[in-house]
Amino acid sequence: MADVTVKLALGNFSVEVTGEAEYVDKKIDDLVSRYLSWRPSSAAAAEPASGAGALTTAEVAATAKQISPAEFVKKSAAKNQTDRALILGYYLEKMAGSKGFTSSELVDLGRQIKQPFANASDSVAKLTGRGLMMSAGNREGQRAYALTASGEAYVESLLESEAQK
Repeated sequence: MADVTVKLALGNFSVEVTGEAEYVDKKIDDLVSRYLSWRPSSAAAAEPASGAGALTTAEVAATAKQISPAEFVKKSAAKNQTDRALILGYYLEKMAGSKGFTSSELVDLGRQIKQPFANASDSVAKLTGRGLMMSAGNREGQRAYALTASGEAYVESLLESEAQK
């Protein structure tokens, strides 16, 4: 079974737990009941902290339902298909738990969210050249990619700037 990571942040309280899904669920429940027991049970549920229903990545990871790729892109300040490729790569790594992704997977997600790429490989090449993505070996005969720390920081800034609107 694959490990999952859940990040939960409420005010000054934050915790990150990694492990098997059952362990993570139990540990988060234990921590919430131990440190946040003063809150009424209805207020302890994860709610958007920002205006207009925006979710931070920590809140998305802590919710029971996973956000769809289309919703995730809408929650960002993506201005072009290069930004969209980076955001979808981030989605695959952080929300879907992928250890990397291919251009074909980005093309499939683009179609799924009804925002197809003119040339996903070109976007990936530009992002790699800018140091926001890097090669992550091969998967099923195709080159795989992963976001760099700079790429993750850029996506998080796109998500934060849209959440502040």
